[in-house]
Amino acid sequence: MTASVLETHAVARSFGALTAVMDVDFRLQAGARHALIGPNGAGKTTFINLLSGALRPTAGRVLLKGRDITTVAEARRVKLGIARTFQINRLFRGLTVLENVCIAVAERAGDAGDILRPMGAHRAVIDEALATLATLNLKADADRRISELPYGRQRLVEIAIALGLQPEVLLLDEPAAGVASAEIHTVLDAIAGLPGHVAVLIIEHDMDVVFRFAERITVMVGGKVFAEGTPKEIAADPEVRAVYLGQTSHG
Repeated sequence: MTASVLETHAVARSFGALTAVMDVDFRLQAGARHALIGPNGAGKTTFINLLSGALRPTAGRVLLKGRDITTVAEARRVKLGIARTFQINRLFRGLTVLENVCIAVAERAGDAGDILRPMGAHRAVIDEALATLATLNLKADADRRISELPYGRQRLVEIAIALGLQPEVLLLDEPAAGVASAEIHTVLDAIAGLPGHVAVLIIEHDMDVVFRFAERITVMVGGKVFAEGTPKEIAADPEVRAVYLGQTSHG
């Protein structure tokens, strides 16, 4: 079995009397293409927040490559190799695509405090940012402001920023949310082409996206892991179909 890069042991999170995540054991394998699905209120985003460090668990442990990072802050987890995109994008809309990615690359390289110098003084940062944009077919948009881009391409810039951090784990929170149907294929193609060594965990409600992307799927219901398996196993599971997939057929 492939080694796990990120895992949780009996992780839980409560907000007062409400338990949003309950005793979740989870393994994300190195290089995985893993989807996390479930109905609204299942605890998916809370669980992602526990992985990224945006929240600390009430109980349980989070491990990155065997190291206990349960109490490690979110910013430090980024440095350790966990990057995340958000359901609602958080881009600098007044800056160009290239500038947005350069900021991420410079932050990772420890040059962020010097980023306001003329951009020509950061040739290595620029070259790396351009190479990252090229992997997502965004190089032609490098000099365009974020505010000028269709929303689907803005989501790709988010992914480029995450890749600029050189993560080992990439957490994608609904990358197709708000994207026009005509643009979804662009996002899907980009996700499909992500570097093979990066373990990707995606939260997504669009089942077409999930079944195209995932090699393994975890279903959460009521804050707990309800089922886990390959896409075929999940699609064929009558209990999963009853609580979440309905009668939609996925081959």
